[in-house]
Amino acid sequence: MTLLRDMNCVGETSTGNTTTTPLSSGATYTGTGEQNDLPQAGVMLKTDNDGTLYFDFSNDGTNWDSTFPVSGFRVASGVSEFHTAVKLGRYFRVRLINDTGAQTYLRLTTYYGNDFVPSNAPLNQTLGRDSDAQSSRPTDFTDEVLIGRRGGVTGFNKFGYRLDLAAASGEQTIWATTGNFVPMTTASTFTITYNTGTDGLGSTGATTLYFAYVDDDGLNAIGLHVLSNTGSDVTSFSGLGINRCAVSVSGSNQSNGNDITITETTGATTQAIIPSGQSTTQQAIYHTDANSDGVAKYLWFNVNKISGGGSPRVTIKGYVFNREFETRYEVFRATIDTGVENTMEIVPPISFKLSPTDVLYFVGDTDTNSTIISMRFSLFEYKRT
Repeated sequence: MTLLRDMNCVGETSTGNTTTTPLSSGATYTGTGEQNDLPQAGVMLKTDNDGTLYFDFSNDGTNWDSTFPVSGFRVASGVSEFHTAVKLGRYFRVRLINDTGAQTYLRLTTYYGNDFVPSNAPLNQTLGRDSDAQSSRPTDFTDEVLIGRRGGVTGFNKFGYRLDLAAASGEQTIWATTGNFVPMTTASTFTITYNTGTDGLGSTGATTLYFAYVDDDGLNAIGLHVLSNTGSDVTSFSGLGINRCAVSVSGSNQSNGNDITITETTGATTQAIIPSGQSTTQQAIYHTDANSDGVAKYLWFNVNKISGGGSPRVTIKGYVFNREFETRYEVFRATIDTGVENTMEIVPPISFKLSPTDVLYFVGDTDTNSTIISMRFSLFEYKRT
């Protein structure tokens, strides 16, 4: 060990738990178990790939019976991580598990001391949910999540509508198309169907689409697809569901000129639709990441009659399909009688939890033809590791 001692502090820089050797994809760095009479440990880490950092403790140097924190410190690419822990006289080591993708640099240094104090986070630094630092800026948690200044948590707003609900059709998915949503159980590429007269290569409408989807492993992913001129394309990527598809590049029309429908290539069920002129999907469906817990915080509905007389009475239900257990659960039910009211807003005192691989979606059932229903909901997703 290298000893760093002066009149004001007692400390050591560890050699057995310090490294600058980058990790390959999915690899783990495990430090050497060390024991000394300094009661605290601190680690500073920066790398260019996401991962998870653990502090391990042992009373005998053989049995590593305690890990802090249990789910690890989430390491974000390009962000300096600094964490401290009380180790007392126990043996200590660090473990860093690299996510998919190789690191090109790694700077991990461990210190031992007896007077580590909480640090302050700079005004412009992204704050992790597990950061040791005290923020030196006034913060609004929701805003900072949405603009990417909070690590390990993301926010999502969903919105959708269903036009012309029919009295004889029973439960109908709240999305901007006909038919009902069927959750995917097997990963597939996606087939994109569009009108070449208005959209596609060289058109005035949509030319490139952005996908926020869950991949073959159920993990959040981003994909881009450049439309051709055939009217039916198959994506280069595959997945288990689509949270949003939007026009990312368009011609002079500044939107898609006609409906763009996305189906699973294998099963042929509709998974998303971008209505004509709206440039983004309109559907009350959300696929929870397989390594995250979802927290739904807000729910809003509005029901109206498109044409003709009558006051529709609409029953709205929320379902959760869990892909791991392949089971559907009813988790919400409410009835809106438009003769009395036509809007419902719910901000629950205890947020609604979504488990990994849950698919949340909503349906409406009306007693009157030509009914329209609009809705939105908001949620956070917290990474488990």
